[in-house]
Amino acid sequence: MFGNNSAGVETEINRLVPKSLNVFVWRVKRRRIPVRAELDKRGIDLDSVRCPMCDDSLETIEHAMILCKFAYEIWVRVYRWWSFGNPTNLSIGEIFNGVGNNIRGEVGKEIWQVVEWVSGYVIWKYRNQKVFQNKETAIPNIVNEIQVKSYEWISRRSKKLNVEWQQWFINPSSYVNGAPSRVGIG
Repeated sequence: MFGNNSAGVETEINRLVPKSLNVFVWRVKRRRIPVRAELDKRGIDLDSVRCPMCDDSLETIEHAMILCKFAYEIWVRVYRWWSFGNPTNLSIGEIFNGVGNNIRGEVGKEIWQVVEWVSGYVIWKYRNQKVFQNKETAIPNIVNEIQVKSYEWISRRSKKLNVEWQQWFINPSSYVNGAPSRVGIG
């Protein structure tokens, strides 16, 4: 579903995720999440504008969501889980506008979009835990959370798919490119 915001930019809504995730994606696409570079531009005094996860670069939205070693490793694992190989040339637009990977069909695109959006949201969540609680979590645990959250939201909210956990965990792309025979569409 599309709507217009006050700036005339189209906003995409994915009905398979909670409203809070749709709002998060809207904020990311409009560069309205509080990464350090954006806070610095607004005159907020910070100890550092470097990435709190890797300390290698200025923390921009692109860096926090994609380019940081922490974030990129998560994307690599999500892409491998989906048998897409390694991600190349990722961008905020590609991730949060549903571009890429040549997934067929509206249902397939919507499901992959859930995984992308959940991945970005979970990356941001763990970045914030590091910043505000000085808590670090192992990347395999983070990827597992992406798998679980995306499964829960899709299986509970989709009227078209009967998603089975074991199949989702082992071969989720089967639900978007030629669904397995056990999937009930209706």
